[in-house]
Amino acid sequence: MDECIDESDRPQRCMPEFVNAAFNVTVVATNTCGSPPEEYCVQTGVTGVTKSCHICDAGDPRNHHGAAFLTDYNTQPDTTWWQSQTMLAGIQYPNSINLTLHLGKAFDITYVRLKFHTSRPESFTIYKRTSEDGPWIPYQYYSGSCEKTYSKINRNFIRTGEDEQQTLCTDEFSDISPLTGGNVAFSTLEGRPSAYNFDNSPVLQNWVTATDIRVTLNRLNTFGDEVFNDPKVLKSYYYAISDFAVGGRCKCNGHASEFNQPSCLITIKLLPLSLRCKLGYFNLDPQNPQGCTPCFCFQHSTVCESADGYSIHKVTSTFDRDEEGWMGQQRDSSSIPVQWSPTTREISLISEDYFPIYFVAPEKFLGDQLLSYGQNLTLNFRIQRHDARLSAEDVVLEGAGHRVAVPLIAQGNSYPGEETQTFVFRLHDTTDYPWRPTMKHADFQKLLHNLTSVMIRGTYSASSAGYLDNVSLMTARRGSGTPARWVERCTCPQGYVGQHCEQCDLRYRRSQPELGRFSSCEPCNCNGHSDTCDPVTGMCNCQHNTAGMSCERCKDGFYGDSTVGSSSDCKPCPCPAGATCAVVPRTKEVVCTNCPTGTTGKRCELCDDGFFGDPLGENGPVRACRACSCNNNIDPNAVGNCNRESGECLKCIYNTAGVFCDRCKEGFYGDARAANVADKCKRDFFCFCYYIYIYIYIYIYIYIPHVINRDCSACDPGFYNHQSGKGCERCNCNPIGSTNGQCDIVSGQCECQPGVTGQHCERCEVNFFGFSSSGCKPCDCDPEGSESAQCKEDGRCQCRPGFVGARCDMCEENYFYNRSTPGCQQCPNCYSLVRDKVNQQRQRLHDLQNLIDNLDNAENTVSDKAFEDRLKEAEKTIMDLLEEAQASKEVDKGLLDRLNNINKTLNNQWNRLQNIKNTVDNTGTQADRARNRVRDAENLISTAREELDKAKEAISKVDIKIPTTSGDPNNMTLLAEEARKLSEKHKADADQIEKIAKDANDTSTKAYNMLKKALDGENKTSSDIDELNRKYVEAKDLAKNLEKQAAKVQAEAEEAGNKALKIYANLTSLPPIDTKTLEDEAHKIKKEASDLDKLIDKTEKEYNDLKEDLRGKETEVRKLLEKGKTEQQTADQLLARADAAKALAEEAAKKGISTFQEAQDILNNLRDFDKRVNDNKTAAEDAMRRIPEINATINEANEKTRRAEAALGNAAADAKEAKTKAEEAEKIANDGSAKTKADAEKAFEDTMKLDGEVNNMMDQLTAAEKELEKKKAEADADMMMAAMASDNAKEAEGNARKAKNAVRTVLSTINELLSQLGNIDKVDLSKLNRIENALKDAKDKMAGSELDRKLKELNDIAKSQEDMISDYDRQIQDIRKDIANLNDIKNTLPEGCFNTPSLERP
Repeated sequence: MDECIDESDRPQRCMPEFVNAAFNVTVVATNTCGSPPEEYCVQTGVTGVTKSCHICDAGDPRNHHGAAFLTDYNTQPDTTWWQSQTMLAGIQYPNSINLTLHLGKAFDITYVRLKFHTSRPESFTIYKRTSEDGPWIPYQYYSGSCEKTYSKINRNFIRTGEDEQQTLCTDEFSDISPLTGGNVAFSTLEGRPSAYNFDNSPVLQNWVTATDIRVTLNRLNTFGDEVFNDPKVLKSYYYAISDFAVGGRCKCNGHASEFNQPSCLITIKLLPLSLRCKLGYFNLDPQNPQGCTPCFCFQHSTVCESADGYSIHKVTSTFDRDEEGWMGQQRDSSSIPVQWSPTTREISLISEDYFPIYFVAPEKFLGDQLLSYGQNLTLNFRIQRHDARLSAEDVVLEGAGHRVAVPLIAQGNSYPGEETQTFVFRLHDTTDYPWRPTMKHADFQKLLHNLTSVMIRGTYSASSAGYLDNVSLMTARRGSGTPARWVERCTCPQGYVGQHCEQCDLRYRRSQPELGRFSSCEPCNCNGHSDTCDPVTGMCNCQHNTAGMSCERCKDGFYGDSTVGSSSDCKPCPCPAGATCAVVPRTKEVVCTNCPTGTTGKRCELCDDGFFGDPLGENGPVRACRACSCNNNIDPNAVGNCNRESGECLKCIYNTAGVFCDRCKEGFYGDARAANVADKCKRDFFCFCYYIYIYIYIYIYIYIPHVINRDCSACDPGFYNHQSGKGCERCNCNPIGSTNGQCDIVSGQCECQPGVTGQHCERCEVNFFGFSSSGCKPCDCDPEGSESAQCKEDGRCQCRPGFVGARCDMCEENYFYNRSTPGCQQCPNCYSLVRDKVNQQRQRLHDLQNLIDNLDNAENTVSDKAFEDRLKEAEKTIMDLLEEAQASKEVDKGLLDRLNNINKTLNNQWNRLQNIKNTVDNTGTQADRARNRVRDAENLISTAREELDKAKEAISKVDIKIPTTSGDPNNMTLLAEEARKLSEKHKADADQIEKIAKDANDTSTKAYNMLKKALDGENKTSSDIDELNRKYVEAKDLAKNLEKQAAKVQAEAEEAGNKALKIYANLTSLPPIDTKTLEDEAHKIKKEASDLDKLIDKTEKEYNDLKEDLRGKETEVRKLLEKGKTEQQTADQLLARADAAKALAEEAAKKGISTFQEAQDILNNLRDFDKRVNDNKTAAEDAMRRIPEINATINEANEKTRRAEAALGNAAADAKEAKTKAEEAEKIANDGSAKTKADAEKAFEDTMKLDGEVNNMMDQLTAAEKELEKKKAEADADMMMAAMASDNAKEAEGNARKAKNAVRTVLSTINELLSQLGNIDKVDLSKLNRIENALKDAKDKMAGSELDRKLKELNDIAKSQEDMISDYDRQIQDIRKDIANLNDIKNTLPEGCFNTPSLERP
């Protein structure tokens, strides 16, 4: 039965058998002994012992050891092996030997095993290859020196998450022992985490795949005696391997159960869902002859799968309306139009010669058509004539530098004819689909990724035509529809992202950007100055003042070595802004480069040639370097054209001179500033100006002074009045008031500084002062405070009375500024006291200053006593001044506090008055509404009265006829009576309504009068408010002036105090005269100590009070501590219980283990006993089986006896003798049978007894198991109790920790309070008393103002008005109800008397 088909004839996964893929396969060795024959010796491992030596000869079948012996059939008695040359021939590291095994096809390798005929090598490697021309990939390293030989860490496993295709190195098989027969077995999956999920691990599936195996022998194992170069020793070291085995299965991807070299025998029935593609392929598709599609992934990954979210899509051209952009292309690549037929709806091309013309597809078939790989290009085509000559390039694809073509009849297509046929071309790169030239699938995919041309040959002979229709290209696109499973989704290696691994991940960039998406990604190399880089260009996002593709240099303006990799690699250049710098390699000196224009030097500290200034301010203020201005009268190629500091031109040319080469040299004339050189200065041989005076026919030449130019047309600089004809006069400009000494050449007016006037700039303008070289300053006198706008020479303005200041912009002492009145107004008399006091202090300070000044200038000698007295007097004066200044400062502060309080009170009163005003306004509004309602009620009443009058008039016109007989019903009388009653009722109601309306009118009038009175009161209140506002403004201005005055007095007081302190310091710095001062100082210190003692007593008392207050908190803290201790004890108890429970659990576990061990022993004994019972039972059963045999023997003997008696007849003696013998035989048989039966019964009894004992033992075992389960349950319960106890302990520990934190918080609070108590400043009780008195006075003044009484009255009035308004609303509601009743009555009245009989009968 086929293994690939199950019992229900359904396909299932099947695998080839496991084989030794190396058996009888030839191994290629790069070195083998025997050519020429050579001697080798067998290693014994013992020094000094004679070694057994032999000959290896490749030409001798008995003594050759070729590579064929590696994979042949081996038996222990007849061992064959491959052997290399010896160490004597140079076989040792670094020389290596390769053993290469070509398997012929791909295998899933499970193991590689080597059996060595000598000792195993010290270092060797196993390699694999997955294709004939592929690279050799290391499979496993074996070495006693992994790091030294292979630079690998010695380990034999891979951690989860690591690369499972990495090669390991181990020293497990690198020991020199055993000297022969040592095995090395390499398992391809051992130590790799995904080995247990191999079917779902494409990485390991690729890892085990190999077509070739190579073993590289790198280093022999020796005892170290080879260093003596003894030939015998060197001949004993060589490689020898007796067996080379490779275990694995043919790689048929689950499609076959057997294989036949070189391919698998594939079972056709496959179940796609149970199969898989090999690594590097995906989408196992029954419609795909190749089975799977190769991964593209832009050649960055070989692991991919089908992507979700793509559906099948077709790019088509049906030519239903036009040619849809198709064109024709001739042999010379020129384009021609195609012909479109509206009847057949196809396009055609017609040729005139044998050269072919191609249909060229439009843009929609081009571009990125990667998703068409492996799919079909389909077209309908026919030709006009049957003599078509096909070529190898009938369908041509171009793109990405590649070009492939295929004949029209390839891939199973028919020969084109006159009838339309369908041609299908699969876009795939295999030998079955001969696109030429042959290319790898990756190149074919690259071509489709950038498809630039699709051409279909249209003509095949001269004067023939080709017709094309229904061209379609199968592809895919995102969206719903039939899934397109051939679209890949790649599993990208590190550094790549995207569906096709087409992008570099963060911190990676293209190693070759010119290759685009096909370029590999490498980590960003930013020298530690950036974590990211541009994934396309590779440019790092440099930080730390670095620049460059890899941040390999410092950016402009910084210097250093950015390749070090620290954030401080690049330091700012010590240069001006915009300049760069460099480090001189030899001296490590930093030199500025690219200095700003006009500067030079190591630090750009000098002006460059042709520039002047002082950039560092070494000779004055900093002056930037500017270009020298020489009016283009210098040689630009010359050096040193101007002074680098002053800018003076030093090398004027073109006969010019001057600081700026701005004038002609002496003896030359022209314009030195002219742009044209020809117009500049020329030599003049007549350079003197004169006029001719004729005297007695004699021409007298008189020199005209200070006239210049060749034509004497101008004055010298600093001269004017050229028009006089007698020479030029000096300007005589004031050197201080003028700017440059020049004047107007006609009027002589000098050019003045700002604020300066006069022809010679000799004085200040009006309202200016301070005549100087910088001009005059404006007086800027205050127009309101100064007498005039002109100030004095010192700039002080002439002030009006009450104004002071240099600009007369401040009020004098005891004056304040009032906006309502012009000028400064004098303060009330009370402020004169402050002024007088300040003046007294000033006078005393002045006297003190005179006293000090006279100390040095006194003519008479002062005695010590007098000096001491005067010194004490001065000191006392200073202290008095200081105390008064401080007192004045405190009084001013108190006054400001009082004014602020008054200001706040006024604001509150103002807000209350505003609220009252709003209430009155609301009352007026409600009164207006009441008036409107009353007016509406009056209108309604008038309307009702008119209606009643009309009704009355109508009733009066009715003529009621008296009935003739008393028996007739008088309906009119009843109706009239009813109408009369209704009329009276309506009249009464109307009167009542009128009365109510009148009352409402009276009430409204009364309310109106009250409102009018309230409005009058409101007007009065408003005027009071305005008066209060005025007073508030005055008080506010007064407060501001007082603040200014107080600030001024405070400043003067502080100044006086500072002067006093300064004087006091000067006095105290004088040398002492006697000890009296020290005694006074001691008394003073004693007094201060006494005050300090009192302060300490006070502080101590406050501390005691605070301590008493904190006792409650201390008690609370103690309670918290006790609670914390209780919690801790509880926690300790719980922990103890937990420990006890844990101990019980451990003991129970030990008992459980012991019980389990005992049960195991009992079980083993029972098993042994059961075995013995079975053996005895077997013996008993054998004995029981022998009983029928014995009975059969007895019966046979009896039968023979009977036959003997019948046969012998008269031979009685013989019969008797035979009978006797028969009886003896029967006896012997009976005895044996009885004995055997007894033995069998005894064995049966023993068996039953043993069976009972077994049952008892089984019962005991069951009981032991139950006891074990019980103990286990108890242990689980104990463990649960232990866990609960542990949780309680943790909770108690948390509570204790919270309590501890609470205690710490309270203690920290206590410490803060204690520290604050220790930092209490000294309190000035006198200041507190003064503040308290000031507040009391302010309250008294507020009480005297009767604002509360007025406010109460206003509130009462407002309340009464609210009550009246509420009463009005109630009355209006009643009126509305009456009006509603009237309307109801009106509505119920009939419009006429419809039911009354006619007054006249017919």
